[in-house]
Amino acid sequence: MASLDVEGIGVCEVQNEDLIQIAATVTSGLEQIAKEEVEEKLGSKVEKCRGRIKFNTPYKDFAHKIQSLRTLENLHVVVADFEKEGLATDSDTDAVLLHFYQLAKTFDWGPAVCAWKTFTGTFPREPGPPKKKQKVKDTSKDTSKMLERYENIISREGMDGQDNDETEDEAADRTELLEDVQAAKVATQKEGLSETAVLPPQADVQTSSGVQNVVTDVKDETSSACTTNVLSDDHDNSASTVSPSVKNPGPLKPKFRVTCNRGGAKHSFTSMDAARHFGGGINDDLGWPVDLTKFDIEVVLNIYGDQVTVMIALTKLSLHRRNIQHFGPTTLRSTIVYSMLRIANVQAGEVVCDPMCGSGAISIEGAVDFQQCLHLSGDNHECACPRTRANIATINNQKRRKGEGVLPVDTLMWDVGNLPLRDESVDVFITDMPFGKRHGSKQGNWELYRRTVRDMGRVCRYSTGRAVLLTEDKKCLNKVLAEYDSLWTKKLVLVIKMGGLDAAIYQLKRNNNPFPKFLEHELLSSKRKQKKMGIPRSERVGEPITEQPGVEMGETLENDASDSRDMSDTLTQK
Repeated sequence: MASLDVEGIGVCEVQNEDLIQIAATVTSGLEQIAKEEVEEKLGSKVEKCRGRIKFNTPYKDFAHKIQSLRTLENLHVVVADFEKEGLATDSDTDAVLLHFYQLAKTFDWGPAVCAWKTFTGTFPREPGPPKKKQKVKDTSKDTSKMLERYENIISREGMDGQDNDETEDEAADRTELLEDVQAAKVATQKEGLSETAVLPPQADVQTSSGVQNVVTDVKDETSSACTTNVLSDDHDNSASTVSPSVKNPGPLKPKFRVTCNRGGAKHSFTSMDAARHFGGGINDDLGWPVDLTKFDIEVVLNIYGDQVTVMIALTKLSLHRRNIQHFGPTTLRSTIVYSMLRIANVQAGEVVCDPMCGSGAISIEGAVDFQQCLHLSGDNHECACPRTRANIATINNQKRRKGEGVLPVDTLMWDVGNLPLRDESVDVFITDMPFGKRHGSKQGNWELYRRTVRDMGRVCRYSTGRAVLLTEDKKCLNKVLAEYDSLWTKKLVLVIKMGGLDAAIYQLKRNNNPFPKFLEHELLSSKRKQKKMGIPRSERVGEPITEQPGVEMGETLENDASDSRDMSDTLTQK
């Protein structure tokens, strides 16, 4: 059970068995994949619409449950979801805006605010929007500096698996400093002085992970406007006791802002007008102060046609921002990567390969979520493999600090059209193919896609092998798959939205046909190509047609015909 005193609402309580509704955004086109994940992990019934899903979950331990979902990007807790008849066609703007102003006092904000406080307390975050990154000198064009930076990261993070344990002298110094700090705290409590008046503002302690600040400026938690007493039955033992001398901070009075999203119809009002009037109603009825930058609560007002949904955002940054610290020009979102892994149906003990890894997003996400598999990655770009190793090193160092094992992933430089792997040695291929926009070109994709699909057919296991490919150049990939129809069968095509582009995820299955031994680099299994070469219909087969070196195809057919006539004459004479 959670109890919370909120300004304008009063004391609100939520039982562990009470259901709260969660709304989450997903990549458009992958709603079914997200629905299957939620049903598998939470057992909840999911309602999906374009780019969003909704589901109910018990309040008990809901924060860790929804945080474990890998296909979701932004999380919200629903305050109210209703249909306002005539909202899309009503031309009386003043009446509609007045309705939004009066909405705030009609909702029960208590359960949603409790869920927000519990989630943000479990996963702390900085107030306000994400800070803008400082402009630094772009060294992406200087390959030597970039490679040197990656090598420094790899060596610092300890890719060789060596432990960076502190020495005995460093441990003794750290213990002595901590004892001094504790003694200083006891002295300040006896004298009734504030800790900041006696303790130094900062003390550095050398640990295994570098220099860390042990003693920092002590802030009075009671001065924060968002300090609350959230009581939970599951965390009674971990709850800190409040000193009797500490004054009651009073009810929670969070700062907020309203964000409005509209769609589905041409409304008579704008999103700014709806957000302004709805926020004004919250400010007048609940007494919450407005802050558009350093806000605590972001209230989201979604209007689609006549449907209105009021939500409180649980996350300020999308959950796809994980695993990758060193980005490339076309780094793939981790949420899309996990969806591709689910489409591939990766099983324990399989070998998963990304032949065009870039920054290693696919292999790293697979190694984190499917640790019972071996993940291989590679690329031919000189910066791709060092960047991937740097990302792997960062995660491995974090896992070592927690006492966990390293990721089962490796990377090396190779040519995607001539992979240094044995035949039938890989179970699953998952890769993000170049779109021909930021990297490569549409014209160059024809040869690249053909060589990639051909060599994947050689390395992938027959009959059980799979491939999941992401591309925006659908025309090129469809043509190539038609040429190599003896090797691959198209099972599923999902069209998704990626930065305004209509990309597609292809699920392929390796046929049982063995990889042909041919002289030319192209397969000639297509019946259309055999027809253009003048091969009789009776002799057209699904196997590749090979040419003899130095002999034209027409001459080969004439020789075969003469050989057959000679054979028939011989049989007649006998």
